[in-house]
Amino acid sequence: MTKQLPSHAQVVIIGGGIHGCSVAYHLAKQGLTDVVLLERKQLTSGTTWHAAGLVGQLQGSHATTAFAKYGIELLQEIEAETGQNPGYRRSGSISIAVNDERMAELKRKADFAALFGIEAHYMETAAIQERWPLMNPEGVQGGIYMPSDGSANPVDLTTALAKGARMRGAKIIENIKVEEVLTRGNKAVGVRTGQGTISADYVVNCGGMWARELGRQNGVGVPLHACEHYYLVTEAIENLPSDLPVLRSYCDGTYWKEDAGKLLFGFAHFQAKPWGMKGISEDFEFDSLPFVEDDVMEVLELAMNRVPLLKETGIRTFFNGPESYSYDGRFILGQAPDIANYFVLGGVNSTGIQSGSGAGRALAQWIIDGHPPIDLSEMDPKRCEEFQARDPYLQARCPETLVLTYAMHWPNRQRETVRNLRRTPFYHPMKARGACFTEVQGWERPGWFAPEGVEPKYEYSFGRQNWFPYVQEEQKAAREAVAMIDYSMLGKLMVEGRDAESFLQRACTNNMAMANGRVAYTLMLNERGGIESDVTVARHGDESFMVMSSISHTRRDYLHLRDLIREDEDVRLRDATAAYGVLGVMGPQSRALLEAVSDADLSNAAFPFNSLRHFHIGHAPVFAQRLSYSGELGWEIFITPDFAEHVFEVLMQAGEEFGIRLIGGEALNALRLEKGFLHWGHDMAYTEAPHQIGLEFVCKTEKPVPFIGREAYLARKAENKGPFLCSIKLRDPGPLLHHNEPVLRDGKVAGFVTAGAWGQTVGAAVGLCFLTLPEGQTGKAAAADGNFTVLVEGKSIEADVSLRPFYDPQSKRMLARA
Repeated sequence: MTKQLPSHAQVVIIGGGIHGCSVAYHLAKQGLTDVVLLERKQLTSGTTWHAAGLVGQLQGSHATTAFAKYGIELLQEIEAETGQNPGYRRSGSISIAVNDERMAELKRKADFAALFGIEAHYMETAAIQERWPLMNPEGVQGGIYMPSDGSANPVDLTTALAKGARMRGAKIIENIKVEEVLTRGNKAVGVRTGQGTISADYVVNCGGMWARELGRQNGVGVPLHACEHYYLVTEAIENLPSDLPVLRSYCDGTYWKEDAGKLLFGFAHFQAKPWGMKGISEDFEFDSLPFVEDDVMEVLELAMNRVPLLKETGIRTFFNGPESYSYDGRFILGQAPDIANYFVLGGVNSTGIQSGSGAGRALAQWIIDGHPPIDLSEMDPKRCEEFQARDPYLQARCPETLVLTYAMHWPNRQRETVRNLRRTPFYHPMKARGACFTEVQGWERPGWFAPEGVEPKYEYSFGRQNWFPYVQEEQKAAREAVAMIDYSMLGKLMVEGRDAESFLQRACTNNMAMANGRVAYTLMLNERGGIESDVTVARHGDESFMVMSSISHTRRDYLHLRDLIREDEDVRLRDATAAYGVLGVMGPQSRALLEAVSDADLSNAAFPFNSLRHFHIGHAPVFAQRLSYSGELGWEIFITPDFAEHVFEVLMQAGEEFGIRLIGGEALNALRLEKGFLHWGHDMAYTEAPHQIGLEFVCKTEKPVPFIGREAYLARKAENKGPFLCSIKLRDPGPLLHHNEPVLRDGKVAGFVTAGAWGQTVGAAVGLCFLTLPEGQTGKAAAADGNFTVLVEGKSIEADVSLRPFYDPQSKRMLARA
């Protein structure tokens, strides 16, 4: 039967699962009611209907935790609003540990909960068994109890959201498949269905496991793939307590929840398989997949050992269903890179029921306000490279995401699938010298160097990992002699043309009207005065600039610059990242080393800080810029790939006299944190303004061409609101800082650590942290007032906080003039 479709809607949403219905509900609730949601079959019939329905407030990041926290609030309110019971049960949850490292992780999660006012506390094994009497306590060291967690009925919650949307005027139409998103001039303008077209101002792809194929039609990369995911439901169990908390045993790869007198238990899998590699049947609706016993036997045996009652209880339901997982374990939420007004929400990695309400609200707010409501940069579709959205990559990488959901969330944990895709010219010589590689955006990058006789392999821990002593020596070399690092994978974007200077003046906060051969660190702001990126710009000629960005944000920076180019501007943008190998040379002996191998005058007068020069090293033509991310005297040397190994060999051979040592990313991170240098995505994002992080000095408000966001920056600076970024150092040299540890001022949570490492020079864990001001105080100077501690695995560790870096605050070493 042909359905009457509206000819136009402000927003068309594709997909009637938890996400699509949440977006529709929150758009309508916020007053945008001209919304049409189109579902190919029936609501929830793809993945939502068979979700386990676990809901918990604590997730892996600030944004996802905010989503989940709001989701609990909505579950408690939506029945009164819509009359539809979402099936919410606040049973609490207990996560157990069977080894020291898992206990450390759980304690760190409980610490993280303190940032959000979420109750989480340690439970002894005896108390856990009393609360969950079916559990075998053998090997259990304790656990973390979160009383506000529980479960919801996925279909009922989605129905409630759909009902709430309809009550406010949104239209939800089932059994209508969207065949194509219509575009005009790189802008989404509607959808085409089998029963007609609808023009639209915005299109939202919430297609779940179909989202990738739908996006691909328009060149939109949606880096997710369906994987097989199992759970079982027992027969009815006599006298099963109805108030059992959800029990999670990550090391056993299993969770359990009471389900109407039965036990539902699901698996995180030690091996996982992609599904739908050849496409998904047009008839797929409320379907399940074949249950392959061998796929779950290993984890099933662990589950039966942990809950012995399962050995004598029948299984009513053996279920296998497809769920979508992203390639990197992070959500996909935001505007598509190449098509304006095309939004995507998906790839939430088995957290749809607990995060769907909050994620849908965030996307709705983004559409209404024209910008993200909070920092969602970790989810930005722009992070994905073209090769990462292709099926061969996703079919290998996404199952690993499923496996890792219950695995240890180690600091620095590296992916094992789809490796060795992008190698710099220095990959092989550094591998031969003991490099242990990490992976970013497909690039293999040395994390640290193993001495002879030591296997270059990460052995993970929340404490001192196996590389710790070697990285201390790497840091020492950078501070006391000379160190060299591979910077080749850093982004290199060429901005060229008659209007290149005026374009960059508009895009960048610093003054780009600099002489040829000069280099400047700068920010790029949005219209709200928030920091879209921090980059280094080098002027190579009258009409030629190189913009250098971090590895993980090169594509994002490219797209940001591309979208700023006006039609009447003569500006050409190209990515030259792979055109050069780059070696960073740093340390007090770096000048002496380069003087020994080059024909250049390296004196401060001839080669000052923030300048660029062309010369030769050995027989190779190179150019270098005098910069430093370590806080030491240093240069970044650019070499074409054909000469790269030659330059490397010349530097290594000559460097022996000066105590040269190769270093990796672990050492560099510690060096930059001692010096208080920042990293976009960790220590700042587009929600922060320059005054909050001490970067007003790169905001040239009087330059002839005003930079984007200038007025907003000045207004926010005058308002002087926090939180403010500070340096932090533990007084006890034992504990380590990684990320997100709560910082307490006078016993009350005042902020959190953005990034941490163990600094060899300062002799303790050091990092950066965001802090709110003490009550009644105004002005950044007050941020460091008070007595500070940091929560590390449940213990309060005394700390020093400073508005200046702990290492060389006057930058005398970096600006060395001798």
